[in-house]
Amino acid sequence: MYRDGFIVDDGPYRPVSDPANSEFLSALARGRTPRELVEEAEGEVGDVTVGLVDKRGEDYVVPERPFESFSGEGATLGSSGSAAPAEGGVITPVAGVTPPEVDTSRPATSVQVRLLNGRRLVVRVNEDSSVSAIGDHVNASGDAGTDPYVLSAGFPPRPVTDLTQTVVEAGLKGSQVMQKKA
Repeated sequence: MYRDGFIVDDGPYRPVSDPANSEFLSALARGRTPRELVEEAEGEVGDVTVGLVDKRGEDYVVPERPFESFSGEGATLGSSGSAAPAEGGVITPVAGVTPPEVDTSRPATSVQVRLLNGRRLVVRVNEDSSVSAIGDHVNASGDAGTDPYVLSAGFPPRPVTDLTQTVVEAGLKGSQVMQKKA
């Protein structure tokens, strides 16, 4: 409520002197919900709540330009639609792959893989295993999908391009890795 009028939500300014607004204002004065708000909320569950902001000491000032929400495009962090790396690192899903066994006489680590389908796969590999062993585990899980993919790690996530590096050399010991489409 302003000195000589009011607005409802982000609607137009409505002067008190306009006879079309008298029913709305008299309903508020009686402590009732104005009919137009009840009709607008018809079909919604629950009561209609009316909150008044007292600005009767102020004159309404027309905003210079109406608020316009962001209309551009954005990118989702960690999206599965990232581009393939320029150099290697692309893994092609192969059915029937048996992942390498963990040698208990050598140091081992766990790597958590976030798959394209949203599932989580915890892979146990030796620290001196190559990064491609993680890809073998993903392929063997049956959740690798059918499209070539890359493994990304770190922050910000970067594709692992050298699959011959050991898990430790690639900085993947105890880390989280994301499967992304190539």
